[in-house]
Amino acid sequence: MKKGDLVKLQDVGIGKIEFAYENGITINIAGTNYYRDLETDQDIEPSNITEYIQFLKYMIKELTNKSSAKRKEAADYNKEVDGLATKRKGKVSIINGTYAFGLCENSISSHHRGLLSDAKKAKEIKEKLKKELEYYKKYKIISDKMA
Repeated sequence: MKKGDLVKLQDVGIGKIEFAYENGITINIAGTNYYRDLETDQDIEPSNITEYIQFLKYMIKELTNKSSAKRKEAADYNKEVDGLATKRKGKVSIINGTYAFGLCENSISSHHRGLLSDAKKAKEIKEKLKKELEYYKKYKIISDKMA
């Protein structure tokens, strides 16, 4: 196996080999790297472009659903706290009434921002996968014409 090959990990998904070592590989599946030792790990098998394209489409749908669910959860949370999550955005709280213990962001707005950050991260990964899907669709069309 070499860099750029498509491989399937059981119960994880299909991805590309990012790095190939002497006796191991690192596989990138939807933005997450997985290391596998070629001598001991038995959950690796080669994949093809068609399977990879199907997996990318599936992951794009999943990430779209995750992103919209997180945004909806953030909006619902803001309604639940009567709009305090957005009103107190960026405000800090003094711990125990003194500056000695430091300052921290308001917990309500911090939770709301965390939900929105998760939604943004899912959207960014989705955009990367869309670009990769377009590349592989073009690559598959070209390789099918050559065959």
